[in-house]
Amino acid sequence: MKVRHTAIFENLRREILAGKFDSERKLPSECALARRFSVSRPTISRVMLDLKREGLVVTRPGAATVLSRFALNATGALGLIDPGSGQGNVLSTICRHIVRFAEQAGWDVIREVVEATDPVARAREIEGLAARFSSEHVSGVFIQPLEYLTDNASASNDVVTHLDLAKIPVVLLDYDIVSPPARSRYDLVAIDNLAAGLAVGHRLLASGSGKLAFLMPCGSPATVEDRCRGVACSVIKHGGVWTEKGNLLRATPENARAVSRFVRVNGPDAIVCGNDALAVRLRETLERLGLAGSIRLAGFDGLSDVAWDGYVTVRQPCEDMAAVAFHTLVSRIKNPRLPARTIVLPATVIER
Repeated sequence: MKVRHTAIFENLRREILAGKFDSERKLPSECALARRFSVSRPTISRVMLDLKREGLVVTRPGAATVLSRFALNATGALGLIDPGSGQGNVLSTICRHIVRFAEQAGWDVIREVVEATDPVARAREIEGLAARFSSEHVSGVFIQPLEYLTDNASASNDVVTHLDLAKIPVVLLDYDIVSPPARSRYDLVAIDNLAAGLAVGHRLLASGSGKLAFLMPCGSPATVEDRCRGVACSVIKHGGVWTEKGNLLRATPENARAVSRFVRVNGPDAIVCGNDALAVRLRETLERLGLAGSIRLAGFDGLSDVAWDGYVTVRQPCEDMAAVAFHTLVSRIKNPRLPARTIVLPATVIER
């Protein structure tokens, strides 16, 4: 059973974040709150101290308790655009953890799952959600930039423009809306993709693979490019040679003709894919071509449904990423003038 003052604190925190007091800014007096919750005034004083530590109220001797500037900026739900399982489940897993952390902290979350699978249709749907969040004046938004389009950066910029016009803070998940070395002005939470690619390549080479290749469909985000660079670095570190023509397969995994030709001409015995979802699709193509047994596959994300023997992948720290993303957005709401931050978390290579 919760301690009484803790339950009252959580109740008032949720009411503050829901905007119940923002029109008048003042909270009821401690005596009025004590009567409302049928507790002693010292109990309410403890609650006020907790709200002050949370940054939600300002208390001054002899004056009414008022909402802080942060509380006034935070009187609305958080928006979350969940990319869905169409591109793999890892971001949806992170989104579920974000909802949990936010709700535990007293926030309401509007989580919208993207349904479209075609990249252009997905872009339209995501832009529509951003426009809706803007009109609903949410306090902040979590979003993964767009991918697999002719111009990912332009399309992603169209999305965040809706939020910028409404002065709604944004935290990007997984990668930036611009390509390195450029950096946008939004906070970013991601794993160290270059290091992850390096670790995957090293694991494959150390366990007997001779020639590595990387599958990267056109329009892949900077995340995948960094993973590819990491794999390339591992090859070079092991004394090998890496060329775009000989090691990089730029095709969708379903393109059997391109896959067959690349394997026949370049002879890789291991192919690293930009993520696990791509690896699953490539394996199906290799099986149709009768090549599944001769080529080892690797990927990223650590999805539990990818479990064939010898598969190398990277387990993303989904819960840690969600916690960091949530606290990053809250701190951005508290202080909109903070410089753009990039928070990079380590990931772990695993072998099935």
